[in-house]
Amino acid sequence: MAKTFAEIASVCEKEAQDTLKEVVEALHKGDLVAYNKGMSALKEKVSTLNLSVCNVEYDKFMQAENPMIAAVKQFYIEVFKIKEDRDKETDLITGVSLEKKKARIDLEKFCEFGRLDKTWASNSAKLLALLTLRETDVYSIKASDLAKKSYYFISAATKKKNGETPDSNTQIVSLLQEIIDGAIFVDNGEGKNAYKCNNHDIAFIQDAVTKMDTKEKCTIAMLNERQFKTVMMSVFAHCLGEAYKVKTHAPKNNK
Repeated sequence: MAKTFAEIASVCEKEAQDTLKEVVEALHKGDLVAYNKGMSALKEKVSTLNLSVCNVEYDKFMQAENPMIAAVKQFYIEVFKIKEDRDKETDLITGVSLEKKKARIDLEKFCEFGRLDKTWASNSAKLLALLTLRETDVYSIKASDLAKKSYYFISAATKKKNGETPDSNTQIVSLLQEIIDGAIFVDNGEGKNAYKCNNHDIAFIQDAVTKMDTKEKCTIAMLNERQFKTVMMSVFAHCLGEAYKVKTHAPKNNK
């Protein structure tokens, strides 16, 4: 009889804990060779464990009426990480343990697990290309000067060169709604999605898609496609009722 995902996860956790004990024992004995070998094995065990933990959660989502909405509403999965304790003065390792941490759900991997439609993911790549093209206008940069170009970006840049406006607000809003429809569709009774994008979503995406490159003098870095899909997950969460927030940091006291 085939094991359930929960049973597999339980076995994986036991194997990780057993390997952890070997690592701790090697550390206490001062056996550096055994410690390094054990740590290498522990990393593999934890990676397998986290995969099995995700499968347990994915399987749970698939039992819901709308699996994608269930995944977005939960948003996080608790996974394991290896923690090395170090002496503050000598920086020597004094202990090793496993801790849990919250990790944002990878919606694309969940879709692969559940064999769900991933059109929203490819459309997200198209949207990122349009936003990247728009940034070239904001900073008076030639599209041809960008080092990394995706198929979608080249296509959009060519259209713009030919007088079209693929990165207009109308086009971006239309594509964003298509992405939302592909990910979290609920019929409003008229064959359309009950969840609609709005100006707040556009503003959030535009702000989230860039970050300052602190290693360069005057450079804004665009997110890559994988990172951008996590932005889209936040947009889905907003459509489901979460509020956008701005996080500020308290000033440090200079003594």
